[in-house]
Amino acid sequence: MMSHTRSEPVHNMTKFFVDLKFLWLEQMLELRRTWYWFVVFSCFLPIAMVFGFTRIGSGLTDASSLIFIISGSAIFAATNEGLYMLAVRIGTMKKEGTLIYYASLPISKTAFMVAILLSRLIITFPGMIAPLMFGAWLYGVDITLNAWGLIVILLAALALANVGMALGMLIDSLELIQIIVNILLFILAMAGPIFSPMSALPLPLQILSYALPPSYAAAALRSTLNGTMDSTFFANILVLVVMTIGGFILSARTLRWRAG
Repeated sequence: MMSHTRSEPVHNMTKFFVDLKFLWLEQMLELRRTWYWFVVFSCFLPIAMVFGFTRIGSGLTDASSLIFIISGSAIFAATNEGLYMLAVRIGTMKKEGTLIYYASLPISKTAFMVAILLSRLIITFPGMIAPLMFGAWLYGVDITLNAWGLIVILLAALALANVGMALGMLIDSLELIQIIVNILLFILAMAGPIFSPMSALPLPLQILSYALPPSYAAAALRSTLNGTMDSTFFANILVLVVMTIGGFILSARTLRWRAG
């Protein structure tokens, strides 16, 4: 009995990765004919944000402002993929009736969610780093690009994936999903220190920002770009990891398949 108990977590983990492998391959095959459109259009909005925000007023062209704009645009792009893409994708699958197929399979909801997200992230990842490359090239900003920055961007997308999953599962109207997600994205971008310092926000928004994963992601990404990865940077990474894992566990335990 004890041996069986000890082997159960290993069995569950093995099953999770098997589910993830085949679900991911299936999602990638669905994108094989349109992937280049995802790549091209995923770059438009982040680059437009960098160019547009630097035109505010007389032009925010000092190094500090440019770092906030560049990092904020990258985090917004990652948040958009994690929240909007997953919610709309599941809502579309419900509308088309294909979610019934997945609901009938003995698969992990977490593996299902991660497979959808990773298949899109691989294709749209250029759009997340585009503002970093474009901003550095266009304005001559001296930034540091390393693997930690890529990890932060990935965590920014994963941290809100469970929210996108919940919206897609719980709301039946695809149009309503799109409206709600667009409102949430606006709140996440404007209510936290994504494009501006924490001190520039009113006190109520400063308090609210501590509950928003993009706040930690933006701060961590700015640290990597500035080359100042101190203890605060790793604390922000830890918070993102905890929020991501906690969100996936909560989604797996509380959400139920809703195919119709």
